[in-house]
Amino acid sequence: MKITLCSSYRFFDKLYAIKKALEERGYEVFLPSMRDYHHLEETALAKIQYNLIKNHFRKVDKSDAIYVANYDKDGVKGYIGGNSFLEMGKAFDKGIPIFLMNEIPTQSPYREELIALMPIVIGEDWDLMNKLLKKR
Repeated sequence: MKITLCSSYRFFDKLYAIKKALEERGYEVFLPSMRDYHHLEETALAKIQYNLIKNHFRKVDKSDAIYVANYDKDGVKGYIGGNSFLEMGKAFDKGIPIFLMNEIPTQSPYREELIALMPIVIGEDWDLMNKLLKKR
């Protein structure tokens, strides 16, 4: 099975441990496109110039699920930024399950939309994710 990881660019370094844990369970794991351009600032120009959003959407398209590593950021518990929100919307539209590390942030201006995407909070319980995906 294929899983695309999503998160704020600040947490890309933390994604390697998640990737390793999932690969050990037989998953093929796709990392965010920005990972290859970590030396750049996360600006609209960089995203346009290197097709970062579109490239990550292609990974979502090929996936059986996405996992959003929504760590706490700048005082927001379970932060979900704009790119992760877009990726969640893409997965939802394609009928691809959305798994979250942490609960949806209460401070999010698009909390209701995030709830409507029906993500499943699993923490880092990869056995639960595996079980839920096998039920599909």
